[in-house]
Parts: sequence; structure tokens; C-alpha cells
Amino acid sequence: MVAMSLLWWAAVTAVAALSARRLGTRLGLGGFLSRGFPKPLVPVPVRHSGDHGKRLFVVKPSGFYDRRFLNLLKFYILLTGIPVVIGITLVNVLIGEAELAEIPEGYIPEHWEYYKHPISRWIARTLYDSPEKNYERTMAILQIEAEKAELQLKELEVRRLMRARGDGPWVQYPTIDKELIDHFQKASPDN
Repeated sequence: MVAMSLLWWAAVTAVAALSARRLGTRLGLGGFLSRGFPKPLVPVPVRHSGDHGKRLFVVKPSGFYDRRFLNLLKFYILLTGIPVVIGITLVNVLIGEAELAEIPEGYIPEHWEYYKHPISRWIARTLYDSPEKNYERTMAILQIEAEKAELQLKELEVRRLMRARGDGPWVQYPTIDKELIDHFQKASPDN
């Protein structure tokens, strides 16, 4: 590696010395190893297509799928966004927000009537459950869980009592009499 570096340094120094005396340019070696292109001895016409400098062919990934995705995204956002904006504008202009009024005697308001904006009222009426329904559902879940816990406690108490008294299911089934078992084949296994 060191030898290559020394060789490179010697070549650059020699070419620089030749270039300094104009001998290198006459030999066509001007700037050969000094990171430049050698100047031709005869002027050569170079076409730069319209005299805007060199045109390079840069390899880059295609943007077709990116543009297609962005165009479709914009299309579908506008496809749904424009009707939504028109609907919200019409609701705000034609219906407007609810005004606070006195509740008549004997009238029980619905749960969605407590919201001010008509869109919020529509969402509360159609998409959400009423607070009473949520409360009843929660109470039912709590009751079921309480019954499960009570049954588990009863089962544990029953098991404890069965172990203490010895009256488990194994006592309830009568066993056969030992005198009825035939031990003849076990007495003489060579037969």
C-alpha cells in the first residue's frame, strides 16, 4: 500500500514538473494523473445541446406510482370531503345551534336534547347509546359478576364441608362386595 502511494506521488510530481515546462502538454500528458482530463492537441467540437451546459442522464426511481397514489388520495379525499363540507355548512346556516329554553312542566327531555350543536345531537341520537342504557348494562354486568363470585364462594364452602365430613361423591356410590371377586385365575396363572 505504501509502495502504491509512493508510486502515485512520484507520477504526479513528474507530470507536474513536465506540465510546468510545457513539455507535458505537447506530449498529451497535461494533468493526466492530477484528477483532470488531458487537453486534446486539436480542438474538438463538443455538442452540449442548446448550449445550456452538459446534460447528464441521472438514474432515479420512477415517480409514476407516487404521483398516482397522491392523485388518487386527493381524489378520494375530495370525493368525501366536499359533500361533508357542504352538509356541515348547510346545517350551520339553515338549522343553527340550539337555544337554551325553559323545560315545560312534566316534560322529560331525551338524552340528545342536552347537546347544543345539531350534528352533535344527531350523533348522540343515532350512534351513541343513552346514559340510561349504559347504566343498566353496567349494572347487569356487575350483577352477573357478583353472582359468579357468590357461586364460587358457595362452591368453596361445599368442598370444604365435604372434605371435613367425608360425604363427598365417592361415599355416595356403593362398592361391590369383595367376596364376589373371582381370584381363581390369579391363583394358578400357569393354566
